[in-house]
Amino acid sequence: MPAARTQPLTDEEVAELDAALSALPEENDHLDVVMLDGFLTGVLLQPDPVLPSQWLPYVLGTQGGAVLPIGADEAQRLVELIMRRYNELAACIAAREPFEPIVYELEDSHSGTPLAGPDALKALWPWAAGFVNAINAFPSLREQFADDEDLAAALVGILRHMPVDPASDSDSARWLRELKADADAEVPLESLDEAIADLLNCVLDIADIARPRRPFERAAPKVGRNDPCPCGSGRKFKHCHGRSPD
Repeated sequence: MPAARTQPLTDEEVAELDAALSALPEENDHLDVVMLDGFLTGVLLQPDPVLPSQWLPYVLGTQGGAVLPIGADEAQRLVELIMRRYNELAACIAAREPFEPIVYELEDSHSGTPLAGPDALKALWPWAAGFVNAINAFPSLREQFADDEDLAAALVGILRHMPVDPASDSDSARWLRELKADADAEVPLESLDEAIADLLNCVLDIADIARPRRPFERAAPKVGRNDPCPCGSGRKFKHCHGRSPD
């Protein structure tokens, strides 16, 4: 039924999407399902709308007119699942509502138990990589980094999760290591759940800046997520009393 195509993906359909993307040939340079989720978020935060015909080739690895090496029915189902996730994320971002990102916990290779502490945060690496792919492919948002302090702070909250080679001495690696160190000092993250909550706050901050909604009258001034918390703790409101409840 047509209505079903607008519904959020079930866990089973997320697994189906993951399997369908994983089955594409590696030479296509396609995204996996976690990178897809970060990529779609990055696309949806662009100041100007980006059409599916522009971003889908980056997801499927069909840039330059390459043909998707699967049957028509398989391709239709794959695109349907991608678009349903896109529409779900679009609705949440438009309403400024947190969403559950597609992220898989990492396990210890010996015990099989989920990683804890800072090691658990590595689960966000592919999501952040997908997000960076989007802002590199469509640079309008990235180009505002140096001109808007609040936007830069929110982007840093996502970029801090990018992997960096500790042995690399390139300018970009040094910059990313410094960025991560500063972010860890200002907003230390103790668990994957805490990191995801912070990442979603950053996504909504970017939405407020890059895709602002029409303002409306308030009886009292609104406390911004990046403003000092009125409780006097010295922390930003979004990391204190402005945090979403667990």
